[in-house]
Amino acid sequence: MQALRRFRFVIVLGPLLAVAGCDSFAEKREQTPPVVPGKFQYAGGVPGAENVWPDRQWWRNFSSKELADLIDQAAANNQDLQAALARIAQAEAQSTVAAAPLYPTLGASASGSRSTTGPNTSGSSLGNKTIVRRSYQGTLSASYQLDLFGANRAAANAGEQRVISSRFDADTVALTVNADVATTYLQVLAVRDRLRLANEDLQNSERTLTILQQKRAAGLVSDLEVAQQRSTAASQRAAIASLQQSEHALVLSLSLLLGRPPEGFTVAAQSLNQLQLPAVVAGMPSELLRRRPDIRRAESDLKAAGYDIDNARASRFPSISLTAEGGTVAALLTKLLSPGTFITSLAASLTAPIFEGNRLEGQQRLAEARFKELAIVYAQSVYTAFTDTETALSAAQLYQQQYLATQEAANQAQLAYRLAQTRYDAGTIDFLTVLDAQRTVISANDALVQANLLRYSAIIDLYRALGGGFTDAGPVSTPSSTPNRS
Repeated sequence: MQALRRFRFVIVLGPLLAVAGCDSFAEKREQTPPVVPGKFQYAGGVPGAENVWPDRQWWRNFSSKELADLIDQAAANNQDLQAALARIAQAEAQSTVAAAPLYPTLGASASGSRSTTGPNTSGSSLGNKTIVRRSYQGTLSASYQLDLFGANRAAANAGEQRVISSRFDADTVALTVNADVATTYLQVLAVRDRLRLANEDLQNSERTLTILQQKRAAGLVSDLEVAQQRSTAASQRAAIASLQQSEHALVLSLSLLLGRPPEGFTVAAQSLNQLQLPAVVAGMPSELLRRRPDIRRAESDLKAAGYDIDNARASRFPSISLTAEGGTVAALLTKLLSPGTFITSLAASLTAPIFEGNRLEGQQRLAEARFKELAIVYAQSVYTAFTDTETALSAAQLYQQQYLATQEAANQAQLAYRLAQTRYDAGTIDFLTVLDAQRTVISANDALVQANLLRYSAIIDLYRALGGGFTDAGPVSTPSSTPNRS
């Protein structure tokens, strides 16, 4: 009999002991910090840029109260932000559920019963007597699962990390919404600048057309010059219609970002020149890991996946549950709490997985594969952050140079147009030369507005890349990309 018991013990606990012989699932994983460059390559073009970070409310550096008000409206009403806040509430609720097994459960029940035995017709000794039986019972129970191998704690920790991840996700959405509002606002002003220039050019073209028509009536010019100028004016009217449609679409997009209906919504500012171009700032590269909420979210997701591995491994070990129950039973309700009616019981149970078709092992491998995937995602988010920042720093410098060069080109085009008009009036050149100079001026002025928008947009892209509007001084710790396996 003793040999049979030993055999049963080996059959039941053998696989568990084999799993327990592996490295502890709670072992501390090696911390591998991300590779951080010593400095930003394109930050040296601006004195002091390597040590300064943008203000949390970076949009105020454009010196536009209207822009600041629009971003405040977006923060309160943007639908994407509201959805992100709802995801935080979901994560918090899921975290509460995940942490529940760490605490004991309590329950209470009460019951009563009444049974009646009627007159006996079988001739037994009971005769015609009716018997009534009553019973009342109240019970209070408590149970607790011992977290010997840390499965419940790992699940709770994973839930906490997912709450943190959802908050960083909301910060990422807020950063994106702020940047989109600012970019769309600047685009509206740039289109209005282009519209203003297009209307001025159209007025000039129509004045020239009137003069040419007068000269044609006097026989000084041919129909060719008049037709050419009419074609130019018609092309400008078509361009104005296209710009007006762009303005309407941008204003509607802005209202959508603000989470409000488009009816009655307008933008008061009329020109990019009403804004101030902020200075270029960058800061230290290592700080980027603390400021970018998408990096912090990827980090939290990675930590949660690490805890999922711990949970999956612990699920392969036995679990022990303790149960206590106390209650009272009486035939009369008034005697329910009388001495001598109380009953108590204590119990402990051990549940051990033996064979489940490799389900538990598969769950552990799944958790480990998910961890490796998120480690790659985390590394990619770090590389993306530095790439975005370097790109934005480069754009901020080069677009400023482009703007200055385009400004010079527009000035020279305007000068060439005036000289062409003078020579045409003197009869030294034909009208086609004047027409080409006029078209060059129109194109150069439009290019100047677009170059101005590019340098403003580059600053917004830089703030976005730097995690502007988001600050967090917490340390960044990264689990290794390959978890330890048994």
